[in-house]
Amino acid sequence: MSAPGGEARVEGFAHVGIILPDLQKAATLFSKQLGLEVEGPHEEPELGLSVLWVKAGETVLECIAPTSPDSRAAAAVQRGEVGVHHVALRVQGLDELLQALSQAGVPIRDTTPRRGAHGTRISFLDPEASAGALIELIEERPDER
Repeated sequence: MSAPGGEARVEGFAHVGIILPDLQKAATLFSKQLGLEVEGPHEEPELGLSVLWVKAGETVLECIAPTSPDSRAAAAVQRGEVGVHHVALRVQGLDELLQALSQAGVPIRDTTPRRGAHGTRISFLDPEASAGALIELIEERPDER
C-alpha cells in the first residue's frame, strides 16, 4: 500500500503490544506451558521498560513491562491499561507516511518519529483515527529487515 504521491508504504503486520506489570509470569506461560519461542526480556533503559518478544508462527507479541515509574508503560499500568495495548504495522518511509496522513487529516499522536525498541523509529496514530484502536507505525533499521 503506497501513500499518495510517495514511496512510503505499509509493508505488513509487525506485532501486537501487550502491557503487563511483570514479564516473568508471561515468559513462563509462553515458553514452558505453550512451547512458544521467547526472546528476552530485554531492557530498554532509555524507554524505562523491559520487552519480551514471543513468536507464534508468523505472529509476534511484544510484552512490555515498566522498569521506571515515570515511563509511558508505568503510566498505562497505573491507569489499569494492562493487556492488549496496540497493534503495530511495519512501514517504509515513516516520515513521508506521517506527512501524507497529516495532510489527509488523520489524527497522529507522534507527529515526529521517536525511538522504539531495538533502535526502531516509531509513531503512534491517535486512537480517534481508527475509532478507538491504538496503531503504531514502526520503521525498522535497515539491518533489522
